[in-house]
Amino acid sequence: MRRTTRDLSTSEIAELATAFGIDVGDSELDDLKRRVNRRLDGLDEVYEIPIDAPDVPGDRRWSKPTAEFDPYNAVVTACEIEPTDDGALSGLTVGIKDNIAVAGVPMQCGSAVMEGFTPVEDAPVVTRLLEAGATITAKTNLDEFAGGGRGMAADGQIRHPMDPDRYPAGSSGGSAAAVAAGQVDIALGTDTGGSVRAPAAVCGLVGAKATYGLVPIAGVIENTYSLDHVGVLARTVSEAAACLDALAGKHERDPGSMAAAGHDEYTIGGYADAAADPIDPADLTLGRLVESFEDGETAVLDHVSATLDDLDAAGATVVDISLPEADLVDTIKNCITYPELAQYWRDGGVPLRRGGGETRDQVGFARRAEAASGELNSFYRGRIIAGAQLLTEHDGRHYSRGLAARTALRNRVESQFASGELDAIVSPTVPGVAPKHEDADDPGFGITTNTRIANVTKLPAMTVPCGTVGGLSVGLQLLGERFGERHLFRQAAGLEGRIADA
Repeated sequence: MRRTTRDLSTSEIAELATAFGIDVGDSELDDLKRRVNRRLDGLDEVYEIPIDAPDVPGDRRWSKPTAEFDPYNAVVTACEIEPTDDGALSGLTVGIKDNIAVAGVPMQCGSAVMEGFTPVEDAPVVTRLLEAGATITAKTNLDEFAGGGRGMAADGQIRHPMDPDRYPAGSSGGSAAAVAAGQVDIALGTDTGGSVRAPAAVCGLVGAKATYGLVPIAGVIENTYSLDHVGVLARTVSEAAACLDALAGKHERDPGSMAAAGHDEYTIGGYADAAADPIDPADLTLGRLVESFEDGETAVLDHVSATLDDLDAAGATVVDISLPEADLVDTIKNCITYPELAQYWRDGGVPLRRGGGETRDQVGFARRAEAASGELNSFYRGRIIAGAQLLTEHDGRHYSRGLAARTALRNRVESQFASGELDAIVSPTVPGVAPKHEDADDPGFGITTNTRIANVTKLPAMTVPCGTVGGLSVGLQLLGERFGERHLFRQAAGLEGRIADA
């Protein structure tokens, strides 16, 4: 068998040792070279073990969408993947964000880097949708590698269906635009800091991100493993609930989902039944997060505040709660995101420490990442390099501290629910309306100020339509207790008709 590993020189041994923080003296280099090269010899025998090809049912046909079909640049690839069974999603068409693997259909991740890459294995969430009766008809567009919030992909700007001169937010902007424009009934997005809920809010949709680990993220090109979620965008609470029923549950390829299943509070399913049993808003106690009303567009903040006042007048109990630590959410998130992203790129997409290796698709990603990383936009490259600095020059201390800080913040948030009287913590989903192109020239512009807390704390959150300001959609976010999705859907269903036209 041809050897793919090669013998290293003493200078290469020294460089690797320095990069990984291992102290090696000059006198040790020759001995280490012999030891390392001996350990590398023979490792290629692992390729002699046959690996079964994944079983992908059906004929996977796809095409590039026409401009007539896709006037908003929301869809990267049109397809027609039939369901494998009947179920609650029968008759519904689904768009899949183009960083989620659909076997036999190109996956570009909004980037020129991934041009020509076609996965050979479905992500578990794709398998589950097809088993629930859904028909997949589109791969939806996104910010490059889901890093950004303005809907700018490699093939150009994603446009807002209500006003093509505006952004539909991101990074799941294509999923939101496709649902809002009626191109698909529901769509999947990914959410690392609000990338499902923010686009849903500015496009007048329901957007749901479950508790971390409830939905497996295997088969997703990562942004930040410990913050990434697969979420749902839909026109109604009931459709979002039915979709989550199909998606939820542990999967052996995603250790995060396996770990979640070990929690005492872990429970899955029953979301559609919950949405069919709405709670009267008069029976809700909602915690208005005061920090979320301190910065943003005045008209939007006033509108959401007035909506909550109306609910209070109609019998709901609305109480002000304060989380001063909310101002540090961005810092905590970045201390986690940058190192995890840098490590993912350094290791060519190998899910180290997590198991569940996906050999064929990982190699395809690694080869393109190494060959074409210079084609990444400067925003995304800056994030990777910042993470490399934190890992190499600061010994990962910021990452460790970030993980500890997120636990402290989650404990602080969960203490708000300790009395058992609070149903949800509420805030404007986005503290503004969809921005015009010229007003959002920075890919990281701050539309996810209020959504990131749910990712950092790992708690479930939803956005429901909350009327309009100046003819543009506004969302109300509900943040709930860990594995409290059923209760969130009951609340959202009760609010859906009451505040949608506020």
